[in-house]
Amino acid sequence: MEQERITLAPMTDEMYHRYLKEYDNDPDLYLPGQPYEHYVYSPERAERYIERQKQLNRIPLAILMRGEIVGEIVIKSIEPKTSASFGIALKNAQYKDRGIGTQAERLAIRCIFDELDIPTILADTVRSNTRSRHILEKLGFMQIHEDENFLYYRLDRKDA
Repeated sequence: MEQERITLAPMTDEMYHRYLKEYDNDPDLYLPGQPYEHYVYSPERAERYIERQKQLNRIPLAILMRGEIVGEIVIKSIEPKTSASFGIALKNAQYKDRGIGTQAERLAIRCIFDELDIPTILADTVRSNTRSRHILEKLGFMQIHEDENFLYYRLDRKDA
C-alpha cells in the first residue's frame, strides 16, 4: 500500500479551530492510571490553546494530507543554535498506523536541522506508547534517559 504524501505548513489560528473541532485525545498519551477524557471543542478553549502556543514561543505546524489538517507538530523548547524538541498529535485514531506520524516527524527533523539550523533534537514519550517509541527509534533517535513515566531521546544532525 502506497503512503499518502504528507506536508507541513505553519498552523494559523483559523486552521487550529478547524483542527480542534475534529480532534480527540489520544489514549496512548495518557500516563498509566490517568483517567481518559474525550476532548470537547469550544472556541474559548481553542483560543486558550492557541495563545499558550504563542506565549511559549513554539512553532506549530499543521500536518496536511490532501489539504486536510490531520495532525500537528509543535517545535518547542527552542534553544537557538543548540537544541529543540517536538511533539506530535494526530487529529484522531483514524489517522494512526498509516505512516502519517513517521512522515511528519521526518519532515519536522529536516525543518529543525536545515531551516532552523539547530543541531540537536530532543524527544520524549510516555513509556507505554510503543507506537511513538518505534517511530523515534526508526528515525534514528537514541534513548538517553528514562524515568518512571517517560523515555527520553536525542538525535544529533551529525548522526541523522
